[in-house]
Amino acid sequence: MAKLNTDHRRQGRKGGITLPRILLAGVLLLARPAGAETLEDAARAMDAGRHAQAAEWLKPLANDGNAAAQFRLGSLYYHGQGVPEDEVMAVFWWKKSAAHGNPDAMFQLAGAYLFGSQAGKFVSDPDREAAIWYFQAASAGHAEAQYHLGLLFLAGKGVIENRREAARWFRKAAERDHVEARKALASMERPRR
Repeated sequence: MAKLNTDHRRQGRKGGITLPRILLAGVLLLARPAGAETLEDAARAMDAGRHAQAAEWLKPLANDGNAAAQFRLGSLYYHGQGVPEDEVMAVFWWKKSAAHGNPDAMFQLAGAYLFGSQAGKFVSDPDREAAIWYFQAASAGHAEAQYHLGLLFLAGKGVIENRREAARWFRKAAERDHVEARKALASMERPRR
């Protein structure tokens, strides 16, 4: 068994197990990145269907500014999993996550404004708001957002109808292996009869 050396002055190069080393090791073991384990635990709880537990673990992380926790908590509120279904709270958390640059949150916000029942009530033009969020997510490389933005340009919903711009966004999504974007692009490029 190693000798515990409490005389800090006699530590040579080899040194034994000393009280300061034990304390340092304990501090290092406890000094994990804030929320890393809890976020992982929350994700496992979500995957296992323990949504209420996941929400409980996500709330303090989300309040501390963790973008991933904010996104996941917003999703729980949107679907009413482990917390009451609340689209307004979902949008609240997704906006916070999007402010940290999370393209998945941006994409979900766009969908809430375009297809949700509550989010659109708080903006003057929900279609335009959806287009703004799709654009931000698409610009960050989110293939599904690129495809949806292409659809908005094709339909002139929230943006000015523009087939060339629609094709541009479909092409970007297709370059990221988005199957539906490839189909839409092929359909647009077929000669008309």
